Amino acid sequence: MVLVVRDDGRILAVRHNEKSRTSANQVTVVGGKLEAGEFLDEGALRELTEETGVHVAPDDLEFCQLVHYLDTDGVRVIGAVFTAQRWQGVPVNAEPHKHDGILWIDPGNPPRDCHPYTREVLESFTAGRLFTTITVSADGGAA
Repeated sequence: MVLVVRDDGRILAVRHNEKSRTSANQVTVVGGKLEAGEFLDEGALRELTEETGVHVAPDDLEFCQLVHYLDTDGVRVIGAVFTAQRWQGVPVNAEPHKHDGILWIDPGNPPRDCHPYTREVLESFTAGRLFTTITVSADGGAA
């Protein structure tokens, strides 16, 4: 995941459309899964460009937190979160087949339709935590 941070502290996010299997009609931060042979930072930068058209130089990417996530299906995932204060390009919805749009959100007060996982990542970001364990209950809430 990459938290692109504007000067006013807002974070670049995407709103998934109804076709999303895991986060339909919910707001998430930019991120995804690694492709074969990628390092964490490479995958994060690729996902950022694919989803928003924004380019961040590898040297401008900073480690933010490690997330251990347990979803409702019992699948455990390790997520790496990076931040970027500098970027090139104007953010756009580069994946309209997946997202309804992009938006800038306040990490301390995310929108109501923010995915529980994303909400926890943002809470850890604002608290300055480097490691977070997240579980999502059957009702979709995070703990």
